[in-house]
Order: sequence, then structure tokens, then C-alpha cells
Amino acid sequence: MAVVSTFCKKGGVGKTTFIGYLAHYYATTGKKVLILSVDDQNSVFKLFGEEDKIFEVGDNYLEFLMAGHAELGDVLIEVRENLYIIKTLNTDKLSMKLTLERAQEKTLNYIIKQYSTFFDYIFIDFPPSSSRLTEVLLDMSDGIIVVVGLDSLGLNGFINTIQYFVDNDIDLNNIKYILPNGYSVNRRAPRISLETLQTQAKEFTPNATVLPPLKEKAIIKNIQAEGVSVFDDKPLPRYDQDAKDGLKKDLLELFTYIKM
Repeated sequence: MAVVSTFCKKGGVGKTTFIGYLAHYYATTGKKVLILSVDDQNSVFKLFGEEDKIFEVGDNYLEFLMAGHAELGDVLIEVRENLYIIKTLNTDKLSMKLTLERAQEKTLNYIIKQYSTFFDYIFIDFPPSSSRLTEVLLDMSDGIIVVVGLDSLGLNGFINTIQYFVDNDIDLNNIKYILPNGYSVNRRAPRISLETLQTQAKEFTPNATVLPPLKEKAIIKNIQAEGVSVFDDKPLPRYDQDAKDGLKKDLLELFTYIKM
């Protein structure tokens, strides 16, 4: 079992989309996969057209499990075969409890270990904001994938991520991969940003692998609007289907570099 996190101190870089597709891919291979959404927006549900489940029941959040008001199975929400999500309600309040009540950290650790006996992979989806909950779960992760947008703001997010790890004593060696996102061979800015990122990664995270850049894909927004994952078999109109097949091919090639 592996606990894998995607993280970056910059929003809108594709963390949720990437971890959702990676999780769904493993689920299609027969692995039992859990996504822990530590983002109160729980936007990972939208990848699978299941956003109605965000507010469907009032007691199936991580916070209820932490408080002992729910059982392990009560908070699991199935979105695809072999693929489940746990959602959060108020991470600020949960982070405060983790700060003030040290026993809460042991409880969270126990919960992750219990789920590890049922699932082959636990993926954790974070917001760009920092909190005690973020620090604790990053420390629990076996591997961290930092997703970086290929523009000046994305590069700033990468540097801010490195500084965040240093300031909070999070082991930089836990960063196993860096994913450049939003590459375009015909645009100068992404090409220069990729070169800069590769140089910075070599300096700050020499043990991490910089993955091949993921190309900018307009199809992602289209299929998300339809509630379709790239690994769903649901047919789309021909143009969208061709673009979806291209994205799937790119992702499958990219996933061959990731060993957790």
C-alpha cells in the first residue's frame, strides 16, 4: 500500500485533475483505490460527475470519522468501480483540533493505517493553502508529486512549495516527482518555464524526478463538464472523442514513469 499526495502552493495547476485520473487509472487495473479530499470544495467529485454527492449526506465527512461519530465504511463514497472518495467539511476547524489536541494526530494516523489494510493506494488531494492538516498528511505520505504550472506564477508556486517544506520541517526527499503542466511546443513562455523548473528542481529537489511535461489540453474542461473521466468508456462526439483518446494516450505514457 502507498500513500501518495499531489501538492503545490499554487491553485489551478491541475493537482486535482491529475490525481483523479491517476487514481481512476489504477482502479481500472483492479487496484482498490481511495482518494482523500482535503479540500473543502471537494472538487475531485466533479471529475466523475458526482458533485451531487458532496452535500448528499451530513455525516459522511472525515471530520465525523475523526470525532468517532462514524465508522470507516460510513464515509467512503464510491464514484467508480474500485474507486472511493472521502470528503472533508471544514479543514480549518480540523486543523485547529490537530494543533490544540495532539491525540487527534494519532487518531488520523490510525485511520490512515486502517484504510491501508483495505486499499492498494491512498491518494491525497490538497488545496494550495497551508494548514496543520496538510503538514500532518504530507508527513504521512510515502511519496509526493508536486504539480507545477508552466508560467511565472506556477514557478513561484514551486519555490513557495519548497519554502513551505523547509519552514515546516517536511522532508524534501518525500517529493518523488515533479509534474510540469500546461506545456505547449508553440509557445515561448512554457518552454522557458520548463527549462527554469528543471534547473530549480536539480538545485532544490535533486532526488526528485522531473516528469515529461503534460501538454495543455482544452478537452479536459469539456469532458469534466460532461462528468466523464478520461478513463471512462462513455462515447463522446467524434471531435471530443479523438481529443479524449489523445489525452488518455499521453497520460498512460506519463504514468509509466511513476513508480510508487
